[in-house]
Amino acid sequence: MPDENDLINKLDELLKQQTEVLKRLEFINKPLFVQDGDKKKVIRVDEICFITTNPKGLDIYTTDGLKHINFSSISETDEEFKDDPRLMKTHKSFIVNLNQIDTVKVESGRELTFKGLPPDLTAKVTQDYLEEFEKRFGKS
Repeated sequence: MPDENDLINKLDELLKQQTEVLKRLEFINKPLFVQDGDKKKVIRVDEICFITTNPKGLDIYTTDGLKHINFSSISETDEEFKDDPRLMKTHKSFIVNLNQIDTVKVESGRELTFKGLPPDLTAKVTQDYLEEFEKRFGKS
């Protein structure tokens, strides 16, 4: 029969696991707002293929093949979604959804294509982010 300390340690471990699961779940429906004419449209993380910079903010490419505009910076967006395991900054100008990657072309860094997007729409993984990318996505 386990002693009291064993039970307390097991309960502590279960609580830590539950806290981690809840932390990840909070991102499942976290929205990103984009401009849609004179309205704001809600984009969910699962719809995002990748995000890149433009002169006025961000271009957000989604699984339906569309490009949406957001007026935040890449740094603000990276900070806002930093704990979401689906999104990763892979370049100073790119945040990618790891779940939407279709192909990985191996070059000096990596060039990524995405499900639902034309193959000429790509995102980069530079050497600065390659180790973390391989850790999270797998070696390619």
